[in-house]
Amino acid sequence: MQRGIEAQGIPTTLITLDVEQSSLMRPPRAIHPKGFEFGHSLGKPHDKQTQRKVLEAALFELLEKQEPGHIHEVDFPSYNK
Repeated sequence: MQRGIEAQGIPTTLITLDVEQSSLMRPPRAIHPKGFEFGHSLGKPHDKQTQRKVLEAALFELLEKQEPGHIHEVDFPSYNK
């Protein structure tokens, strides 16, 4: 789906917790929130601060020229397991 949206001229960023699987798809842009549990792609429920930081990191990727398939690992210290 991401490639289809990109083909229409709309840039996208994937937020993935499964780097291995996502790498196979070679997404145009992607971030991996380091240490996040499955089901917490943006952070824990009600953790608005971390959720906002993840979304901001994903949006920042839109500004950077990326090589397809590169998944940028991002650390969010405010996320505690």
